[in-house]
Amino acid sequence: MNRRAFTVGIGAAAICGIARALEVDDDDAIREILRRRVEVEKRAVGMAVCVVTPTRRRFVAWGSERLGDSQPVTSKTLFEVGSITKVFSALLLADMARRGELGLDDAVARHLPEDFRLPAVNRRQITLADLATHTSGLPRFPALPGTPFSPAWFEAVTRFSVQDFKNWLADFRPRRPAGAEWEYSNAGYALLGLALAHRGGQPYETLLEGRITDRLGLYDTVLYPPPAMQPRLAEGHDSALRPLAPIDLGIFAAAGSLRSTPQDMAHFAASILSGSPITPDEQLVLSVQRPAPPIDGVQALGWELLNAPGGRFVNKDGVTWGQAASMAFDPDRQLAVVVFSNTLPDLRPSRPSGGGIGAADIARHLLRPKIPLGGADGAIY
Repeated sequence: MNRRAFTVGIGAAAICGIARALEVDDDDAIREILRRRVEVEKRAVGMAVCVVTPTRRRFVAWGSERLGDSQPVTSKTLFEVGSITKVFSALLLADMARRGELGLDDAVARHLPEDFRLPAVNRRQITLADLATHTSGLPRFPALPGTPFSPAWFEAVTRFSVQDFKNWLADFRPRRPAGAEWEYSNAGYALLGLALAHRGGQPYETLLEGRITDRLGLYDTVLYPPPAMQPRLAEGHDSALRPLAPIDLGIFAAAGSLRSTPQDMAHFAASILSGSPITPDEQLVLSVQRPAPPIDGVQALGWELLNAPGGRFVNKDGVTWGQAASMAFDPDRQLAVVVFSNTLPDLRPSRPSGGGIGAADIARHLLRPKIPLGGADGAIY
């Protein structure tokens, strides 16, 4: 994406931080951060960082793909990137809007089978833009048995069917009209994925591959890795470094099921910074912005624009059952940082925005050095 397009809504606040921090320019310093995180703090089994500019991509890693395995993390290791999937879902929405197949302000119900019954407050219907900006009034997930990120809860997520979703939506009573307030919603992105698939006449996976990932040459960015990719899968681990099975989010795939490699995500970041076939889609994604006070910023379609010392930056985090990833962009410096971990972050449910010491705090710190390591209180997933 050209610089002018990518700075939509960002402003020039980050100009004052133009002097680069030592760590983001120093591979040895980044390697030491990862080494401490893996070997001293014992918060991860394997990690990777990509530092990207329009003309250069740097890769630094520490640790292994699996516990007790000598296979080191490489640029081709396949990580679960969690809610970074939402950026791709938003780009697919933008692509369909530019083609005239739908409108961002269309009621979602227009693009779903007739047997969906969606909640409405004061007759305000939920729109596609509401879903993509977390302002639909739908919660993070439907009520499910077990505590979040527990085995029982993930089993319930996997088994939650389209019919279960229809039943829940028909009975759900929002606390506020759609468009009124920001509330992070994986349920909203699941509904968005179903609407896009129905309107496009193809499964979400097929649409995403044909219109977004293949266009960019992201051939290692997939929802369901084929057998040939299995040996490169990073194993997930809980916060005690115990191995975990891969995620299966079922109908919530559009909210967080993508796998990708550092190489692919660096290529994606570079394509945004320097211009690519998705430039018009990225312009549209960033042109829609809604207030998001809980994250101290604003919400675009998929992306978050977060306030920070040194200037607002563009961000998206992802957390799964046993892995984490984070992408952070400084458009004024034409710089992106992408971080991966094959271990569940130290989540802090007492903090309303989620939080987590894993990938997000490192990405923020490298991009905005005044944000301390361990201080990613705004990480959401």
